[in-house]
Amino acid sequence: MSEPDATRFRALFEHTDDAVAEVKFIDDKPIIRAVNPAFVELFGVDSEQIRGEPLTEHVLGIERDGWKASDGAPGDPHPQQGTVTGQTVEGPRQLSCRVVPTTANRALTIYTDLTERQRREQHHQVLHRVLRHNLRNKLVPLLDGTETLAAELSGDLGAQASLMATAASELAELSEMAGKIEYVMGAAATTASRTDLVESVQSVLDRYDAATVDLAVEDSETVTVAVDDRLEIALTQLVENGIKHTDGEPELSVTVRCERTVAVVEVSDNGPGLPEHERAVLFGDRPITQLRHSTGLGLWLTKWILDCHGGELAYDRHDGRTTLTLQIPLAAEFGVGDNDRRRTSQGD
Repeated sequence: MSEPDATRFRALFEHTDDAVAEVKFIDDKPIIRAVNPAFVELFGVDSEQIRGEPLTEHVLGIERDGWKASDGAPGDPHPQQGTVTGQTVEGPRQLSCRVVPTTANRALTIYTDLTERQRREQHHQVLHRVLRHNLRNKLVPLLDGTETLAAELSGDLGAQASLMATAASELAELSEMAGKIEYVMGAAATTASRTDLVESVQSVLDRYDAATVDLAVEDSETVTVAVDDRLEIALTQLVENGIKHTDGEPELSVTVRCERTVAVVEVSDNGPGLPEHERAVLFGDRPITQLRHSTGLGLWLTKWILDCHGGELAYDRHDGRTTLTLQIPLAAEFGVGDNDRRRTSQGD
């Protein structure tokens, strides 16, 4: 290893938050050559005193759960990884253990504390599943009752019942949106995903036959993008945003085209556009704590879907129209057709 490489390695070794032990295999046993400060802090050991001793004598309480390698096979070119329970200074902790060979008989053993991550995941599951389930169940009779009252009462009482029904309906929509967010954030993206963008756009628009929608596809009638089925969720949010937030007759146009390695979808409507404070949080640098209410959750959902697939979302307000632009990576094998076709579809 060259001197600059050795310096970079040492800096990474010393300053990473993960606990790392550099080991040498002697008679297939991992003997400690050095440990970093994070290892000392996690396991409560003296870095000088444990040098030359077997790693397994100091990382106590190890239970191998489906981890095929014992402590990393000498000369194995592939990292070994498993989840183990380790006895730390704070008691038993769930750890991700990775053994990364560096030479034929040396390796780095890296421990990452998973306990806090697992606790956050449990909290997330409780908030999303239990609270959403309870909220939905309680809202059903509330929504039915307030709608009945609004229909039967008049005057101020009728107006109050109508406001209550609207609030209950919005809470139900918020619960449904939380479910979509859980699904979107819980699934990992894959570069092997393949989706027909034009087909997805048309499928979304077919659900809104009451609105006037113009669809224009430039360059080719087939545009294959490297996005999974969450693409339709993102497109639905943009179309709904353009239709629901427009006073009077909505005028929505959707354009699909290709630009080098990305597909571009422009969704333009004649609505009032995003409130300035929401636009600044979503597209600018304003702190998220200033997000005042939930009308922009659909756009957040779209942005998160694009982010995890390497896409982008942009906003523009010009001449009384709002345009939201998606940039989505094209599938690797896709090439734009030579024919310059243009297809237009108009809803009822």
